[in-house]
Amino acid sequence: MISVVDSKVDLKKLELADIIDVNVLQKFLDNFAVGFNCAAVSVGRHGEEFTRPSHYRPFCSNYIHASKVGDERCAVCHNDFGRKAISIGRPYIGQCHAGLVDFSAPVIINGEHIGTVLGGQILEKPADEKTIRRVASEIGTSSDGLWEAAEQIDIVPMKTIEAAAEVMYIVVNALAQSGYNRIETDLLSSDLANNFIQISATIDNLSEDSQTITVSQSNLVEEINQIRDNIKEITKVLESIKQIAYQTTILGVNASIEAAHIGKAGKGFAVVADEIRRLSDTTKATVESIDHIKQTIDSSINTTLKSANTTLGTTSNQSAAMEELSATVQSSVTLAEDLRSLFGKKQ
Repeated sequence: MISVVDSKVDLKKLELADIIDVNVLQKFLDNFAVGFNCAAVSVGRHGEEFTRPSHYRPFCSNYIHASKVGDERCAVCHNDFGRKAISIGRPYIGQCHAGLVDFSAPVIINGEHIGTVLGGQILEKPADEKTIRRVASEIGTSSDGLWEAAEQIDIVPMKTIEAAAEVMYIVVNALAQSGYNRIETDLLSSDLANNFIQISATIDNLSEDSQTITVSQSNLVEEINQIRDNIKEITKVLESIKQIAYQTTILGVNASIEAAHIGKAGKGFAVVADEIRRLSDTTKATVESIDHIKQTIDSSINTTLKSANTTLGTTSNQSAAMEELSATVQSSVTLAEDLRSLFGKKQ
């Protein structure tokens, strides 16, 4: 069972079954045993069998393991060979309790012992009959049967044994490392996909905000244009008022002239004419003041409109960029998911 802590595989709980397909390893060990004329088996980190025994010799299967004492001695040998292989981090070759040559290779992932592969049940030189019969006596099995089985065991040169141990060590650890790498890649792909999903959500929110700003900015530009149109209407009204003030001034001047012609009888009329001229002058001054204010407002509106159009263009570009970035991130999410599925299938 794969245990993950803080997105990292807990190597203390990692088992052979988590990283190696038992059927693949079984097929390899079966062919390895036949090819090198030896027996082979793999065990987990606690010594439990992971694969079935491959090419076990009658000497071991029919006699040694058939005896309770012999089977217990084999278990001790297996553990001892495993510990020695782990301590040196390399294959270990030695002689078992029954006098046969065995070897063991540790399965190590990032310095952590995951399991052990055992091979052997072979001889470097012909067996010693006296030793074999002594072993048979100690474990309570047929000495004749055990000796006959010993004579059937292959004699293999030490260089070949060393090569077999090295091949077994390299291949099995390569299988284990490949399986572990798939797990690491799967975790990385999962984290990558989750991160991209979060980024995508954030970008979507930013894109929505950017679009909202763009709409608001567009509305603002429309409002400013409407105000500018209103200012133009005010300009027309002011022009009309100026014209009226001018005509009023002319009217006042004409009235004053007429009052002067009449003499004393036109004195009151002259006062009214003077008031008309003053009113006209006041109106003209007011119109000029309003016109000045209007020009200032118009200038400010033009500046604001220019800035608003610039901002609108910028926010529109940002909105488009956000949408493009969101599409890119979504593509990355899909890619990460595909990567995770790919390695998940391979496992």
